Amino acid sequence: MAIKIQVLKCGRCGKPRGLTHTCITRMDSRRKPGKTRLKPRVSVSTTCRTCGKPRGINHTCRITTDFKKRKAAAARREAAERKRRQAARRKAAAAARRQATGGKPAASTGKPAAKAAGGKAAAGKARPAKPSHDYRTCQDGECRRYACIAWKEAYAEGRATGLEEGYQQGYENGYRQGHSDGHAQGYAAGFPAGQAACPLPHQ
Repeated sequence: MAIKIQVLKCGRCGKPRGLTHTCITRMDSRRKPGKTRLKPRVSVSTTCRTCGKPRGINHTCRITTDFKKRKAAAARREAAERKRRQAARRKAAAAARRQATGGKPAASTGKPAAKAAGGKAAAGKARPAKPSHDYRTCQDGECRRYACIAWKEAYAEGRATGLEEGYQQGYENGYRQGHSDGHAQGYAAGFPAGQAACPLPHQ
């Protein structure tokens, strides 16, 4: 705990002063010098003994430790020790089995070979092939196969688009051709008759 007591305040610079105070001010300062007044001031500062930081009423001391690191290292050591004990038990059990059988390997029953042969024979049998289903020739309206649905939707959309474009193109071409042919035929048939019916002279 540190206690700092200030009693006097300098009238010229306004700073706390003691017995040996050196007042530093500017020569062109417009501030009028005042009187040195008695102005006691006490400040108390406390330092936490645990963390060494200044503390107040709501001080929370936080201490950083390596607890997590030590806990992880202990867990690794425990796991390694557990594996070592398991390996030792397996080694002792194998030694006991060898001692009980006199060091001779166990006789093979031949079942794995027979099983493997049976597996090969079973694998060699061909499964019946599934009936082919071509999405382009599917006539089932309720077929839910993805390829059939996509093909039917694309076919319907392409057919509608083709009919619309073909109708528009055919109409335009037919209209132009019919108008041209009708005009030529009508003009060739009507012009001489009109000229003959006109009372005026024509060359």
